[in-house]
Amino acid sequence: MKIVIAHSFLGIRKRTVELLKEKLQQRYQDANILVWSAEKPAAREDIRKTEADLFVDFNLWGFEQGTLAGSIAYNLLDCKQIHILLDDTLPNEKQLEKQLSIAMFFYCVDAQYCQCLSERYPDIPYLKEVKGWKRTEAADDAAHNAGLLCSIVEEVLRILKKDC
Repeated sequence: MKIVIAHSFLGIRKRTVELLKEKLQQRYQDANILVWSAEKPAAREDIRKTEADLFVDFNLWGFEQGTLAGSIAYNLLDCKQIHILLDDTLPNEKQLEKQLSIAMFFYCVDAQYCQCLSERYPDIPYLKEVKGWKRTEAADDAAHNAGLLCSIVEEVLRILKKDC
């Protein structure tokens, strides 16, 4: 299994992603886990070339990339996707109005924002609240949050095995 995690974080959020990778490597020892940290989102073609089974990103990073037909470029990825929404005002939120791939799983750390998204965009294929997210800058919170993210990956993989 190959997992690609893409983000543009610094500080505690970057540390959370690093800890997520460590936790996933402990849990899935045979998995190849890549972390991309960059200011610009990776192009769909770059993600496709990795032949990832699972793509994880944060805050709709890369959703501004479109196709010639006007849809979201990530719809064309041949892998399952987890989109973690850490903030409650996302510049690419309007992209959720478009048709979304059933391969996309969205997780929101803010209960009110999750409810708002559910009401605004009822066609989101899978949207769930992440309970227990800690918003402080403490090192212990990075480990706690990385554990929650690892649980999300595990949950999606369980769901996918049921569907296979």
